[in-house]
Amino acid sequence: MQNHDNIAGLQAQHDEATARAAELRRQVEHLTAALAETETRLADRDTARKFIAEAAPTGTEPDPPETAPPTRPS
Repeated sequence: MQNHDNIAGLQAQHDEATARAAELRRQVEHLTAALAETETRLADRDTARKFIAEAAPTGTEPDPPETAPPTRPS
């Protein structure tokens, strides 16, 4: 009887480990897809940054922000 209990316990542990492995595989698939999407967005932004840097004139300072003229106290 004890062998039967040991086998049943081992089978239960095996089933739990199998379920955990399946869950981890699902998480890895999800994270892999999220990583690929993020890398694509990063590459798109890097391309846009390079394009803007090439299109911007070099050696010039950007225009300063406009400010309102000073007001005189009444």
